[in-house]
Amino acid sequence: MSRPTDLSKFQEADRWMVETFGSGMATHLAAEDADPVGVAIVEVEKLLKKTQIDGLIEQWRREDAKSNAGAKPIITRAGALRLILLQLRLRRPTMITEIGDTFRRLSPTQKKILGIRHDGEDLRIYSRIWEAIQGLMRLVDEFPGRRDKILTSEEYRAVVEARDQADCKMRRERMFTLANALLEGSRQLLPQELRDRSDGNIALDATFVPLYGKTGNPSSKNLDTGRQSANYDGGWYQREGSHGAVTHADAAKMNEADPESKKKKGTSADKRWWGVEIEIARGTANLGDVSERFPLLTYAMSFHPPGEVVGEGLRIAKSLTDRGHKPNLFIVDRAYSNGLYDQYTVPIRLLGYKHVFTYKEDNMGLQGHDPRGLVQVGGAWYLDSLPEVLRGADKVISTARAVFKSARAKAKWSKKPAAELAKEYAQQRKDLRAAEDRYSLQRDQRAKYRLLPKGVMADDWTRRYIIPTDAPGYAAWKKKPGSHQGVTLTMKRPVGDQIKVSNAGGLKHEQYFPWGTDDWMRANGLRNGVESVNRNLKRSQYEDMADPDSRAVRGNTFTYLVAALSTVVENLRQIKSFFKRQLATVAFTAKNKNTPTAFWQLDESAEEQLAANSPPG
Repeated sequence: MSRPTDLSKFQEADRWMVETFGSGMATHLAAEDADPVGVAIVEVEKLLKKTQIDGLIEQWRREDAKSNAGAKPIITRAGALRLILLQLRLRRPTMITEIGDTFRRLSPTQKKILGIRHDGEDLRIYSRIWEAIQGLMRLVDEFPGRRDKILTSEEYRAVVEARDQADCKMRRERMFTLANALLEGSRQLLPQELRDRSDGNIALDATFVPLYGKTGNPSSKNLDTGRQSANYDGGWYQREGSHGAVTHADAAKMNEADPESKKKKGTSADKRWWGVEIEIARGTANLGDVSERFPLLTYAMSFHPPGEVVGEGLRIAKSLTDRGHKPNLFIVDRAYSNGLYDQYTVPIRLLGYKHVFTYKEDNMGLQGHDPRGLVQVGGAWYLDSLPEVLRGADKVISTARAVFKSARAKAKWSKKPAAELAKEYAQQRKDLRAAEDRYSLQRDQRAKYRLLPKGVMADDWTRRYIIPTDAPGYAAWKKKPGSHQGVTLTMKRPVGDQIKVSNAGGLKHEQYFPWGTDDWMRANGLRNGVESVNRNLKRSQYEDMADPDSRAVRGNTFTYLVAALSTVVENLRQIKSFFKRQLATVAFTAKNKNTPTAFWQLDESAEEQLAANSPPG
C-alpha cells in the first residue's frame, strides 16, 4: 500500500473539520474573527444536538413538578445550561452579571437558536438568568439548603436535618448523568473513524477546585459550630494521603466524640485548602503509537468533597462501558489502587479493563503468596524460587530514585559553590544510572520466573496462568512439596477467612504489566495527558477553574456544573487543535494558531459540497 501524500492527509483532515464544525479551518477562523459569538453559539448547538440533555432536563423537571400550572419561563433550565456553556466557550466569567452582559448582546435569531424567549424587558435579565440557573441546579443539587448568608450552628443543623438522603443521592446521580452526557456529546462530534482509532486507554486523576470563602468551614459532621462561609458543603483538601483534611479543632471534637476510634489528626492551615475534588477520566494515546492519530479528550468525570474518593473509579469505569466505550488500559495512581479489592480492582477488571497503577512504598517487594509455590511481586505472579534480591529490586530502585530526587531538590537551596554542586550532581547521576542498569538486568532475570496470564478474568473471578517450565531451577521447584504440577494454573475467588485479607489472592495488587517493566513505564506515562487537562482547566486564559471569584453563585453544585461545562469546552479546544496540527501548512506555533492562512482547506465551492454531504449535526 502506498504511503498517503501530504495532499491526501490535508484532504482527510479537512473532511473531518467540515464534518465536525461545518466548515474548513481557514473559513472557521475567519468567521470567528468576524463574529465570535455567532460561531460559539453554532458550536454550542452542534454539541447539544449530540446529547439527550434537553430531554433529560425536561424529564427531571416533570418528575419534580407538583403541577404543570404557571407561565412558560422566558429562560428555561436548558436555556440556562446553554448560556453558561456559551459564556465559558467565549472565555468569560460565569457570574450572573457577566452572563447578563452576553445575553443583552444576543440577536433575536441567536436567542432563538439557544431556545430562549425574550420580550425586551432588559431590567429583569439578571433575575431571569438567576432564576433559570437556580431551577437547573435544583434538579441536580445533592446539597439543598439556604446560602443567602453565613449560617449559625442552629441554622446549619436545620439545613442538615431537613435533607432527605435518598433524594440527595438521586440528585447526585442526576448531576453525574448530566456531566457525562455533555462529555459524551463532545466526543460524538468527532467523526466515527477518529473515535474508532482509540484502543480505549483511560487515565484517571483527581484535581482540586477551590470554593469561594478562603476561611473554609468546620467539618460537615460538626453540627455544634457555626459556619464561616456560605459554601458550607465543601471540604478541606491536602496534597498528601487521601487528600481529605480536617482542622485541629474538628479533629479534637471527633476524638472526643469517639475516643475508641483511631485518633484523628488536624492539618495545619498552610497545608489545607477549601473546595471540592473533580475526577477526570481522559482518553490517552494508544500504547506504542508514534504519531498523533486522534484527539485526546476527557470522556468522563465525577465530583465529591476532598478525600471522598471511594467508589468514584468504578463509577466512572461503568459509565464508560455503559456508553459503549471500548475498555482497555485503566491507568491510575495509588489513591485508587489502594481501595478494597472487591470494590475497585475486581469490578473494574470484570468490565474488561486492564489495571496500570503505582504502589505505596510498603506495598513493594513481596506482596503475597500462594501455597502452590508462588509469590506475587510488582503485581505479577512468580515461582517462589525467585531469588530474594529479585523480589526486593523494585523497592531498591524506588528508593534510589527518591534519594536522587530529594538531593536535586535540596541542591536548589544549597550555598555550596557551583563547581562543588556540579561535581556532586555528576556523582549522584552516576550512582542512579548504575542502579538503573542493575535494575534492568534484574527485571530481565525476574521475567524468567513469571507466570503468564491466559485469557481474562471470568465472571466468577477465576484467572488462569501458564507456568514457566523453562524457568531457572524449575525441576527443583516442581519437586518441592505442595508445588503445582501442571502446565497451567487456576486461581479462584477467595473464600472463608481469606476474604478478610487486604490483598486476598493477590487481587488488590495484581495489574496487567508488572510494575517497573518497560511496558508498565510506557503505559503509566500516558497519565501525563490527564494531568495536562487539569492544568488547562485552571489557567486564567482558558476556563480559570482555579479562581472561585469567577463563578460567584454559591454551593458545590454550581461549581460542578461549571466544571463539567468547562471540560466540554476544553474538549472542543482539543478537537480543534488536533485538526489545526493536521492542516497546518507552516510550522504550527502559538503565534499562528488562529491565523486562517496558516491552514489548508478546499476551495469554497468544494467546501460547501463537502458540508452538504456531511452527516447531520
